Amino acid sequence: MQYVSSVDPAPDAVTGHAPETTTTTTETTTKRAEHAWHRGTFGWHIGFAIFVVLCAVLMVGDDGTSAGRKALMFALLGVLCAWYALTGARALHGGRNRRGLAYIAVALPLTVIMFGLSPAGGIMLCALYPHIWSMLTQRLAVIATVLSTLGVSVSMWVNQPDGGLTGALIFAGVGMAFALVLGLWIDSIIEQSKRRAALIAELAETRAELAEANHTAGVLAERERLARDLHDTLAQDCTSVLLLLRAARGALDRHANDRGADDRGADECRRHLDLAEITTRNGLAEIRSLVGALTSSRLDGVTLPAALGRLVEQLGVELGITARLTVCGEYRELPADREVSLLRVTQEALANVRKHAHAGAVVVELAYHDDEVRLRIADDGRGFDMAQQSAGFGLRGLRARMLDAGGEFDVRTAPGAGTAVEVCLPNGVAP
Repeated sequence: MQYVSSVDPAPDAVTGHAPETTTTTTETTTKRAEHAWHRGTFGWHIGFAIFVVLCAVLMVGDDGTSAGRKALMFALLGVLCAWYALTGARALHGGRNRRGLAYIAVALPLTVIMFGLSPAGGIMLCALYPHIWSMLTQRLAVIATVLSTLGVSVSMWVNQPDGGLTGALIFAGVGMAFALVLGLWIDSIIEQSKRRAALIAELAETRAELAEANHTAGVLAERERLARDLHDTLAQDCTSVLLLLRAARGALDRHANDRGADDRGADECRRHLDLAEITTRNGLAEIRSLVGALTSSRLDGVTLPAALGRLVEQLGVELGITARLTVCGEYRELPADREVSLLRVTQEALANVRKHAHAGAVVVELAYHDDEVRLRIADDGRGFDMAQQSAGFGLRGLRARMLDAGGEFDVRTAPGAGTAVEVCLPNGVAP
């Protein structure tokens, strides 16, 4: 049994839609992150409205503030709300930009003036500080925080000149420290959210690239599997038909040269042609099966030993040699892919016996064990040198098929000593 080297054509470039999927996935993830951030701005608006209402209520109940100051505070509060609606709300959607800087540049002095008119105006500082740290860069946010704290401290000192300097300084120190700590905490949350959004986008892109790689690998694996199936079925059937037709031609030539011969030459020719027809029908069935379901039609409705027996019997009839199948152990149905793998190995091995071995006898042994199934195809032909023939597609294809199925593959041969192909598969039970 010999394995003849053949050219293994390189697969064509695989084209698919994975790159488009990568772009779409990344863009979708980014949009989701942006939408989640935008949905959070609604909470900012609600919080600002709550502080405005609370400030107005406190101003109404502040009996220590004159009516004129209250009117001015309400006017300033209205201006602040309008400025927030025009610039601040939009700045929250756009992140840190010039619109946010413009909002803070107006909102900061308005809030400080309101605090100077009435302590109730200090409520708006609770809304101002988060805005400062969410709309400005860290450097500008620190400057704005220091300026607002100093402005509030000056307002306290102006409103309480008698002994108010000490209180103003204490308030300035404590207030500035608190504002900076709060601001840095807000800033860290924003930066962490940005890093997470970038990480999510990167993971989505990586996942899309992995999906593309898996798709490409799957296409290549399917092409390799289809190539093995074509080699193990159609190529072997075509080879058999060719050999049978050559034998029929030889029989006709001998019959033509021997005019006194009886009809034995014609009978021999008919036998070869009948076998060629049977082989051609089997090849046609394989073509339909590969195009339709990419599986073996020879196993549909028959057991693996029956399918192997048919192959062995056909080989014996074609070559006129002793061909025997031996089944050991209790038969059990295997998963379809494993039975097909064993069938393909047998087809390839017998095809090489037919083409190259010049054997007088072939024995196929199928053994069912508790945890594995073993298959052995041996002939007494001329054998071959493994070092010279190991690159052939048939041998390499069989080895790859067994490894894909989780099994073992071995070839034992030497020139003039015959060949034995042995495979072993785990004894998985068909679902």
